[in-house]
Amino acid sequence: MSKLIITRTSEWNNRAREFGIYIDNEKIGTISNGETQEFDIEPGKHKINGKIDWCKSPIMEFEIVSNESKEIEIGGFKNSKIIMPIGLAIMPLFFLIKFLLKIESNLLILFVGIGFLFPLYYMTIGKNKYLTIREKID
Repeated sequence: MSKLIITRTSEWNNRAREFGIYIDNEKIGTISNGETQEFDIEPGKHKINGKIDWCKSPIMEFEIVSNESKEIEIGGFKNSKIIMPIGLAIMPLFFLIKFLLKIESNLLILFVGIGFLFPLYYMTIGKNKYLTIREKID
């Protein structure tokens, strides 16, 4: 048997939900936030992807030989660790400037809008790229 080691990155925006792990279109298990799991699989060519709700990762093909270990990393959409916190931090700043300082700042509205449109793309049109998956290279 060969061993597939899957590591999920730690992120706050998908923390409460598990990712489903699929090999050759069959669910082999789930993985929680920041967790690493090992699966025994048959040697040969395989396709792997992750799913969360209606969103998923692109399908990645890999080949594994007998008694080999392969490491895969799965996580949220690109730049999700940066975009969401920035968008959430700008929103209270906008209200502070608008209501306490009585200054109109349309530029902050633009930044907040971009901060929320970016993830909205990955939850709708880009739902097949919501998760990232790659082979870990040490």
